[in-house]
Amino acid sequence: MKSWKLATIALCLAALPIPGCGKGDAAKSGGASQAAGQGGVQWYDYETGMAKAAAEGKYVVIDFWTGWCHWCKVLDEKTYSQEIVQKRLAEKFIAIKVNAESQDAQGKSPDAPSGVGLARMYGVNSYPTTWFLNPQGQPISPLPGFVEAPQFSRILDYVSTGAYLTEDFQAYMAAGDGQ
Repeated sequence: MKSWKLATIALCLAALPIPGCGKGDAAKSGGASQAAGQGGVQWYDYETGMAKAAAEGKYVVIDFWTGWCHWCKVLDEKTYSQEIVQKRLAEKFIAIKVNAESQDAQGKSPDAPSGVGLARMYGVNSYPTTWFLNPQGQPISPLPGFVEAPQFSRILDYVSTGAYLTEDFQAYMAAGDGQ
């Protein structure tokens, strides 16, 4: 399926020294929670974000995190805090943040799924994991682990321009090396 072409991101990035790509890499560091709106990104709960994305025809980024995940905090501090990432997210995406260990509903309706349920539904088993969805809410691909802001912004471009439908991820990233 063409929409899964982006799945090569995980495989291509796996060859790079990316920290925080698994449970074992995450350092337990207290129970501090991550607040919505942190880092200048407008974060939504799952139910609200999916409805907003459908209404506005925007792509979706879902950030699955946990309170004990060191690399989740680093992703917030070093990637989501950067202006280039914030700008791309605001223009083309709806950003959803899900605490993957929360039993609480991720929305206001009684049928809203919990964070644990969403992590299960998306097959998330390492943190952080970022999922990309198309404007119709169909999954494109997950991206496990921490990614630096310049590379993450290129991935956002790859998704939001629809290049993932026609172009190999490695070729797309290599073409951007000269920019």
